Amino acid sequence: MQVLLAQGSAGGVTSVSHTLSFPRRAAQYLHVESTFPASGATLEVSMPSWTPGSYLIRDFAGQVEGMAARSAAGKSLPILKVAKNRWLVETRGATAVTLGYDVWGGTLSVQDNWVEQDFALLNGAGVYLYSEASRALPQALRIELPQSWPDVHVALPGPDSSGRYTARNFDELVDSPILAGRTSVYSFSAWGANFQLVNYGETELWDAQQAATDLGRLSRTQLEFWGSNPFERDYLYLNVLMGGRSGLEHDHSTVMMGDPGLMRDRDAYIKWLALASHELFHAWNVRRMRPEALQAYDYDSEVYSTQLWFAEGITSYYDNLLLFRSGAITVQEFFDLLSFEIQQYEIQPGRLVSSAEEASFDSWIKHYKPNANLVNSSSNYYRRGSVIGFVLDTAIRRESDGRFSLDDAMREMYSRYGPSAEGVGSFPPGALTELVSEMAGASVAQRLETLLSEPVDPDVDAALDWYGLVLERAPTRKAAEEAGSPPPGDFGVVWQEAASALVVESVLHGGAAANAGLLPGDELLAIDGHRVTRETQDLAFRILRPGETVTLTVSRHQRLRTVDVTVQHAVPQNYLITVKPRVRASEERRLEAWLGRELAIQQ
Repeated sequence: MQVLLAQGSAGGVTSVSHTLSFPRRAAQYLHVESTFPASGATLEVSMPSWTPGSYLIRDFAGQVEGMAARSAAGKSLPILKVAKNRWLVETRGATAVTLGYDVWGGTLSVQDNWVEQDFALLNGAGVYLYSEASRALPQALRIELPQSWPDVHVALPGPDSSGRYTARNFDELVDSPILAGRTSVYSFSAWGANFQLVNYGETELWDAQQAATDLGRLSRTQLEFWGSNPFERDYLYLNVLMGGRSGLEHDHSTVMMGDPGLMRDRDAYIKWLALASHELFHAWNVRRMRPEALQAYDYDSEVYSTQLWFAEGITSYYDNLLLFRSGAITVQEFFDLLSFEIQQYEIQPGRLVSSAEEASFDSWIKHYKPNANLVNSSSNYYRRGSVIGFVLDTAIRRESDGRFSLDDAMREMYSRYGPSAEGVGSFPPGALTELVSEMAGASVAQRLETLLSEPVDPDVDAALDWYGLVLERAPTRKAAEEAGSPPPGDFGVVWQEAASALVVESVLHGGAAANAGLLPGDELLAIDGHRVTRETQDLAFRILRPGETVTLTVSRHQRLRTVDVTVQHAVPQNYLITVKPRVRASEERRLEAWLGRELAIQQ
């Protein structure tokens, strides 16, 4: 295998080179050969333990096998593993050391590696090694594809005439995922920037042209929102249509997971577009303007920040709003997205336990490590931040008499704390609060501080009312009562979705099940002596009446027990945002200014 070396005038190696190949792809292995400059008696190299944008220690080195070292002359060099993700090489006078190893790619996700006979999806944090001395050096990359893989996509400059891509440094290399195999590519431009939608797994169920059209409108809307084009080259939507729903942001690309048939379901397609909107917004908010704690990555350890509510939550607020402003969805579809965010936030008892800043800081041990009690012990900083964003946007507009909005605050944040000649920009804690005080006054800034530091609910009803909108928190119950039908009831539990039986996943604090002593892991077998299964669940729950007491038979640790439970009103599965029966002209003007589109409101 050829290994590329960049030579300085004195013959020393001035960059790091990496070559990827797939000789054992059927067994899901990737082979890596990396050459590092060396000086001194030893060279210490590491593999990142987490990947930027996903705040969990993943220990990628656990998938590394067969690590070996050699000199430029091909002589084997002693190598010793000295920590879970760190190796020490005896250089024996070599000025360049080549490390060869295999990486098992058996996890198909946006954070990990997947290799198989037909394609590969690679995340740089789980592929490449680095030394502290080499992190700032240019990184050369060559990808040797199997003959049956015609395409490779990576958002790096290149390939040059020798097939080599080049990253400015290790951080840029890690930030550039790779999708290789047989793909379909759809190119479009917006506001002076070039984009590619790259699909793997596309079928006749996927309307690629419509998806590219909608992404084009969305991309233009976001570029216009920020008023700047940060892209030095094409931005890639790497869209893997193999199931699931997730995404991860990068400087010039995003990796998204989806189902090839989702475009046949309007709700599923809207969620896919919202995901794309979320990841693209990150190109500004997080990738080029970050919380101060995340400006420089420590790939070995957790990097704590109290600002993830801003990085992820404010992004979650704008992903839906800018999707609507792009014209890809209707106003009712936007209202449904917003009401879903509010509903998902409010049904978590943990929102009254953990503040936005606490939830952000604890991401490493809670958000990405969910357990049965997480719903009671913490809040989701994505959704909490999104709801705070909505209420804050409204407060700025109201208190500044429409002169400013959160849109203006975000653009000013980017102007003050965005990228500079020195590199990625970052903002300190309190930066947004300071801006809000300038735009909307000290009282709004103080309310924001309270919402961030204390586990209190944002007043969404007052914010909606200012636009002439109303939030119905139990539309199904209301409809049943208006029809003279019994309102739906349940026990205040979350059921395991993947289980074939009715197994309790979480018990909501303050609910009927919690008061009766049901526990996560309990399997519901019968209600009042009548057998209940997954197949009969809907009917069994439909005849429950809030306020009545029933006897549940459950299995706990292979022992049967009965529990008396007083049925409660069902936890609402959806909220509904509607326009007031009579909307004032001032409310309609505010609504249109916020949504950024003219509306035809029926009175």
